[in-house]
Amino acid sequence: MTVHKVTRADAPSEEDALTSIAALAVPADQDRRSLAGDMYRLAQCGLLGVLSRGGDPLHHATILRRIGRASLSVGRLAEGHMNAMKLILLYGTQAQVYRCSLEARQGMVLGVWGADDDPPVMVEEETGGRLRLSGGKRFASGLGTVGRAVVTAGQAEGVRLAVADVTEAARADAGAWDTSGMRATKSGRYDFDGMTVEALGAAGDYLREPYFQGGVWRYAAVQTGGLEALAEEVRQAVCASGDASEAQLHRLARIAALAHRARLLVEDAARQVEAPGAGGMAVALSLAAREEVETACLEGIALADRALGTRSFARGHRAEMIRRDLGFFLRQADLDGKLRMVGDTLCKADDPIGESWSGR
Repeated sequence: MTVHKVTRADAPSEEDALTSIAALAVPADQDRRSLAGDMYRLAQCGLLGVLSRGGDPLHHATILRRIGRASLSVGRLAEGHMNAMKLILLYGTQAQVYRCSLEARQGMVLGVWGADDDPPVMVEEETGGRLRLSGGKRFASGLGTVGRAVVTAGQAEGVRLAVADVTEAARADAGAWDTSGMRATKSGRYDFDGMTVEALGAAGDYLREPYFQGGVWRYAAVQTGGLEALAEEVRQAVCASGDASEAQLHRLARIAALAHRARLLVEDAARQVEAPGAGGMAVALSLAAREEVETACLEGIALADRALGTRSFARGHRAEMIRRDLGFFLRQADLDGKLRMVGDTLCKADDPIGESWSGR
């Protein structure tokens, strides 16, 4: 794996970087290029650096949304990088924070790999802050682009976190990623059998709230960007028709409103989850926002299909890629469990509906 060292000479503007990423998204989906160059562009223009450190959550949500609008696959890697850096800042030693922050500034892309393969990743031995692992991960996003991954590992005391160098090509199996959507992420398998890695934090840290479930606002922001991209495809098609029918104008109005609603929900969830002292109600809001973003995206896909017709299914058309990527990206683990958690939190709340998430 080649890590591009970030330089500021001739760095693109944020707008130019995102425009380039959007223009190259279809070739990446068709396996004609990797996402390494796109992540380099994000680093070079400074967006990846902003996501690598603390700051205004509304600004972070905006960045993730705009990246997702350019490319959902690139947005998935950018969100993973942000998540990894947040976990390192939360639970890492001073030395780990310094090194990983420096590497990120130099162009290293980080990720979080939590989905276990068969057999799952387990801690076999712990010595002096080092963990010897067995097993493997699947859905390991960014094979060949991600240089370090924060990985979960099972242990009797609870789930452990570790920071691993994942540049060994012989351990990666990108061919295991055979899906209809998000193909450019190269989210295949990685073999950790016999690897020795750095421990990150203590057992149970990974599941601490509001950082675990509460953090779903990040990928919901990327998905909202995908919905915005689909809405823009509809807008361009309707505007270009010259004699847009009332039905087409209605479809455009509805999908634009859906995208805006999703944006407002995600921004409110980001603000509340990332506020000091955030608790269970903020986590529930983030999970509810994710659910509403999914609903908006599915309705938006149906509207786009009606508005665009066969173009929604023509290979090589940007709308076809977006709807396919978005439909797949919305499938996350234990969605019913997430919604059940929201309902349970609301039942235990002292405030009535309308006040619970008022942010007062």
